[in-house]
Amino acid sequence: MAGYVRSPTGAPARRGRGGALPPGRRHPQGWLLTAAHVARRTEKLQVELPGMAALDATLVGYDATRDLAILRVNPPSPLPALQLADDAPGVGDAVAVIGAPRGQPGAMTTGEVLATGISLPGVAGGNFVRVSARVQPGESGAPLLNSQAQVVGVVVASTFDRSRARGGLAVSLQTIQAVLPQLRQGARVERAWIGIAGGRLGERQPGPAGDQGAIVQRVMPQSPGATAGLRPGDVVVEFEGAPIHNWMDLLAATGQRQPGQSVHLVVLRDGQRVEVTVTLGVRP
Repeated sequence: MAGYVRSPTGAPARRGRGGALPPGRRHPQGWLLTAAHVARRTEKLQVELPGMAALDATLVGYDATRDLAILRVNPPSPLPALQLADDAPGVGDAVAVIGAPRGQPGAMTTGEVLATGISLPGVAGGNFVRVSARVQPGESGAPLLNSQAQVVGVVVASTFDRSRARGGLAVSLQTIQAVLPQLRQGARVERAWIGIAGGRLGERQPGPAGDQGAIVQRVMPQSPGATAGLRPGDVVVEFEGAPIHNWMDLLAATGQRQPGQSVHLVVLRDGQRVEVTVTLGVRP
């Protein structure tokens, strides 16, 4: 069974509505697995399940570095649940996504696994799989199923290939299996944040150091970067002694740290090297 998550008012839960699935067999306790970005900013949500009235749901735990969250509901009877697969899919294996695009539950798309062990800048590495099954807005948190209708991932984003064909990105089965016990115990893991913005990911920006550095184009008010004195026009060239060549490097380095940690940056400002210490915050 896959469900549909929304806020009690019907407004989007943070970035948007999404799906949820009971992980395992039947769950009298009402555990529901979804994407962290669907639920982490809202303590109280509602879940709509097929053939049932909307159920109030409570956010139990989440890991924003892996984009997984677990909710709990109090169902009138045990929930039928999708079962986690024993083995992760490989490239070329058939998969399906059952979601609620634009708030319409029950939509299914099919495809195959295109890549495994995918890393994204700013989050824990190697935790995602890319699939050709079409994923649309509103399907974050939906189950990714194998040919036996077992869960092999949780959808977190849509993707586009070079021909602009839409596919999807999902948290891998191995990551779900590793994180689920901590989520049930109430773990809440946040992503670290500096609070600056720059060019596109991976873009090499010309600057005083040639190709080296991530150019700061904007500093968020009252952010860790603003408190540390970073300015628009600064070029970050070192993070804890490691060279920074572009924004991909800077996001990857930040993603390996935790909120509350202090990090040492070197920036180029008006042709001079300036050392800056930033105490990382929680990514909004």
